[in-house]
Amino acid sequence: MQKIIVSAGMSALIIKMLDGYKDDKISCKFVEKTGINCLFDVETEMDAATAAAYIKKTVKAMPEGVSLYFSVKPQ
Repeated sequence: MQKIIVSAGMSALIIKMLDGYKDDKISCKFVEKTGINCLFDVETEMDAATAAAYIKKTVKAMPEGVSLYFSVKPQ
């Protein structure tokens, strides 16, 4: 399991999009919010940096995520 931080001004939308998200490579669960940082537990076989890049790509592919400004990094 990896811990990934997603930082965004629209953190409520990020939580809504990623909490409970699952596909064939990852499974995300929201843990806590501190300021603009949202911490997620991510079940994956990828390393943390690869998982962070995959999550960013996944959010940008969602209709709500196209215009969001956010960063994703391992904890």
